[in-house]
Amino acid sequence: MAMLIRGLWEEKGSSDTRLLEEPLLSDAFTVVGRSEAFTGRGRREHVVPRLVVIQHCHALLEGEKRAGRSPAETDKLMAEFIQQTVKIVLISPEEARRLDSAAGHGWRQQMPPGWAIGDDVFHRLHAAGIAWTPDPVVD
Repeated sequence: MAMLIRGLWEEKGSSDTRLLEEPLLSDAFTVVGRSEAFTGRGRREHVVPRLVVIQHCHALLEGEKRAGRSPAETDKLMAEFIQQTVKIVLISPEEARRLDSAAGHGWRQQMPPGWAIGDDVFHRLHAAGIAWTPDPVVD
């Protein structure tokens, strides 16, 4: 995945958040649980929005020379970051509205204020009051 992001970034100066979805990144590896309100209808919610993940990968690429990293080292950092942050929890439609809407939290494509890379990846769900449990089938 890191190499695909690098390839697009080098070719076009950007990449696409859809790289972090099926079929390139299987739900078998990313779905980690479901909210207590999820009843089979709802949304697959990336706990860290895909845009945040891609932007951080781009920042790693942009800072590669300045940091004195080799392309292989940067790709490894991106792969580790993707593995740590690309997790999906199934949530209800009401929870999705609460996360997304300006009347709710407005966190559709961002993390809550104060969150930083390396912090709890589930912070956005906790801060929005979304209780969830790990899915033993996919854990």
